Amino acid sequence: MNLRQLRWPVVLAALVVTLGGLFGGGHLVRSRTVDQPLAAALSGVDGLESYRVERVGDIQEIVLLPGPGADLKETYRAAERQVRQILKDAPHAIVVADRRGESLSAVADRLDLYVAEGVATGAYAAMADRIAAEVAPIGAEAEVAVDSLRVYVAVRLGDEYLYSVVDRPAQRTGAAAGGGAGQ
Repeated sequence: MNLRQLRWPVVLAALVVTLGGLFGGGHLVRSRTVDQPLAAALSGVDGLESYRVERVGDIQEIVLLPGPGADLKETYRAAERQVRQILKDAPHAIVVADRRGESLSAVADRLDLYVAEGVATGAYAAMADRIAAEVAPIGAEAEVAVDSLRVYVAVRLGDEYLYSVVDRPAQRTGAAAGGGAGQ
């Protein structure tokens, strides 16, 4: 085969059409199997004001914006169930957005410190008390919830609100913790 006798414009045109078809088909499949079902599922989550899906490298990042009066723990857990059901094992991350103004931004770093300390020590009641005491002088109200997986912090001040969801460290099972005799 002589490369000089090839019709290069035809070869290049075929290559462009093939690549366009592959990328367009991949986009169409993703739209029909991920984007549309995710939009339908998340639109039904109580307390969720809006969301957006961003591609960060190989990871799909789902940014949730719970509404101002939402129960952060329940809203996050409901959205997470929907995301896991649709994305299954695909790499993804769920991030919570908020609407913090100057007042809440000023205390945010201190609150992050209290949450990190609470997660490290397991002293969640003391963490919640410290968070409430920190935001009381500015007139804000704090709600702290903890489940087996995460710590949820919601601070509200007028129409500003600060949300934080922090993963707890993995809990050791009974067998791993030295228990589990007779298993």
